[in-house]
Amino acid sequence: MILNERELFDRLTHPDTNKRIIITPIINPGEQFGPTSVDIRIGTDFKTLDVANVSLLDPTGDELGSTLPRMRRYQVPPDRAFILHPGEFALGASLEFIRVPADISVRVEGRSSWGRLGLLVHATAGFVDPGFSGSITFELHNVGRVPMALYPGVRIAQLCFFAGQPTSLPYDRKIYTKYSGKTTAFASQYHQDPEYAGIRRRRR
Repeated sequence: MILNERELFDRLTHPDTNKRIIITPIINPGEQFGPTSVDIRIGTDFKTLDVANVSLLDPTGDELGSTLPRMRRYQVPPDRAFILHPGEFALGASLEFIRVPADISVRVEGRSSWGRLGLLVHATAGFVDPGFSGSITFELHNVGRVPMALYPGVRIAQLCFFAGQPTSLPYDRKIYTKYSGKTTAFASQYHQDPEYAGIRRRRR
């Protein structure tokens, strides 16, 4: 069941910390809250893949010229913009920190105003598990034909909250949790996936 604005407000102020949703800071509720969603803003932290010396992304690290992703970080002042060029891909962190309880999952969606210009805010990872805490990492892709200026503090995405039965395996208790608690644009940690350990062993 998707939460409407009244149910979301109740969860934001819930007296039981195990039921409470945290979204902070909420700068302007009148601008940010919709009927079944809350808008979130891009922060000041961006990362792009440094491709200058990369010929292949291979998490095993065994192939000639392979490497793990090297990211170049940009800290953008609030009065400046990060320029996302056509076809370019970058990571960005939400201004907001969020925490969701064990009975809530979240969808990250783009705002239509930006979608109509060709901005995608996630490639495939638009789902937030129950028990997650941290900033949202946006997977920014400009599929339009002109560069876009992304100013910190601008609303580029929205969160939709879904209530269900509490999970017995919240995200922050998973064995292979890699992204919980992060407050920056956090790069892929796919090389930590356990499947690659087996591949490395077989190659030795």
